[in-house]
Amino acid sequence: MDYLKNFNIKPKEVTSTGEVIFTDGTYEFPPNQLACESYGYTFNQATGTCSAFNYNSKLQNNFSNILNNTSGGVTDNGTKNTILNGQENITKGNNFNNIMNGEKHQIDNGINNTVVLNGIYGKVENQGEVVISGGGFNEALGMAQTSFIQQSGNTTDATETALLTQYLPLTYIQKVKNSVIGFEANVIGVNTGIGEGSAGQYGYVQVTGAVVFTNGLASTYHQTTTHIVTSGHSGMHITAQMKDVTATSFGVAVTGLEETYIQWTADIKLFRNNIQQTF
Repeated sequence: MDYLKNFNIKPKEVTSTGEVIFTDGTYEFPPNQLACESYGYTFNQATGTCSAFNYNSKLQNNFSNILNNTSGGVTDNGTKNTILNGQENITKGNNFNNIMNGEKHQIDNGINNTVVLNGIYGKVENQGEVVISGGGFNEALGMAQTSFIQQSGNTTDATETALLTQYLPLTYIQKVKNSVIGFEANVIGVNTGIGEGSAGQYGYVQVTGAVVFTNGLASTYHQTTTHIVTSGHSGMHITAQMKDVTATSFGVAVTGLEETYIQWTADIKLFRNNIQQTF
């Protein structure tokens, strides 16, 4: 489809639930009401989504959906072992072991083992994420929410290493366009006793700060690292920081010690303010 006059975005695809996804040629996103209706689609004020057709939840649930309780919403293909409690919640497909409580929440495609505790307009984009939604200003998904994410990993030397979300290969925290995200990360590294040092020696640092993500996902971090327990009492002096991992993801990166095998955990709390305007 060609671009309409005076528009630099256009429809790219229609999902199995009827939602129309737009693109600017590089990024994908839901359109605003003006763009949606200009291209001949229907804009849903309640959910902030653009639709090509009315979604039939009864028909959809007959395909590839097993062991779900969907009284509080609908599940896209490949969803299993999932509970939707409330109203107008949706999983976007290939999801399992999730719980949503409240209304108008969404779990992205392929995201598993998550919980939305309460609120309205929560958006789950990370594996194993727990979300408390702040209502989205009654406009769109994920504009105001608090998230809890766990990362972990191992180091054998002093090379800076990005921790993994849910210890899944190449899995990190997803960046959010046009947002400011505050963060608190409690990071603990424990000597396993393999290599230098003694088993049980540890380091415990807390990383606090904020990051700005632009519409193009460029980032600016401001943060402080505090040694909650000094190396004189814990046995190891370790460091950690929040930083970009890829062009679209970020997370905790840790630095251990030479010839020391360290097991790491990071319990991360994110505070999200996501605006609809671009910057």
